[in-house]
Amino acid sequence: METRSRREAEAVTRFEAPRGAIDRRRRPLRPGHVLVTIEDVLIITWPVRAESLRSVVPRPLEPVRQDRDGLVSAVLFRNRALRPAIIGLPRLSSFQMNVRIYVLDPETNSPTHVFFHGLYVSRRWLARISSALFGIPFQHLPFSIAVRRDADRIAEWQAHSADARLAVVARESTERLDATILDLLTNPHTAWFADSRSVLKRWSIWHRPQCVHTLDLESCAVPQVAEFDAGPPMTALFVPSVDYEVYLPPGAA
Repeated sequence: METRSRREAEAVTRFEAPRGAIDRRRRPLRPGHVLVTIEDVLIITWPVRAESLRSVVPRPLEPVRQDRDGLVSAVLFRNRALRPAIIGLPRLSSFQMNVRIYVLDPETNSPTHVFFHGLYVSRRWLARISSALFGIPFQHLPFSIAVRRDADRIAEWQAHSADARLAVVARESTERLDATILDLLTNPHTAWFADSRSVLKRWSIWHRPQCVHTLDLESCAVPQVAEFDAGPPMTALFVPSVDYEVYLPPGAA
């Protein structure tokens, strides 16, 4: 007779995210490029009326639309072994959250880009260094992530800020996702942001395909998304670990 833990493990729904357009974006590594392993990644996504996003997305970017809605994600993760690509040292770590709006590639109109509405890191000095070196407007947000596993299941994923305003709890789900939405949420390859002078800049990334779990949100308070007047989240995706190549420094639009 099967044990309970075996039955539960077999009930877990996992996906290999589609390769998508990112598969062709790898570049030779050069000075200025960065390598990083990100772990315990949770991508929480909300539908938001596209008209509401239009006022915060700078031209020439246009929000991706699904019917009348655009999409906003809060991506929370443990940033481990952040390091220069060529020399490999020093290796830095932190918790990080990105609030991103999915936008169209201005040249091809493909939904492969994001605009970073907010970039947050748990270490104040790392936020300052990143902003000073690359002009990327990181903000300090003291928070932490904890993950409890039961065999291969995510028994509980938690994130909490020091002031308790950011508070997320999620558990393993068996929900299945359409491949198109999975590709959209896991494979954007170009990130845009407005620097301290409101100049629009971008950088790009590459990573291999990701193993993705779906999670159910038990509770979800992300004040950095509240300004969009978003409804309930539509999905929560968990990625155990993925290695990124980040092609810095950012370039002008």
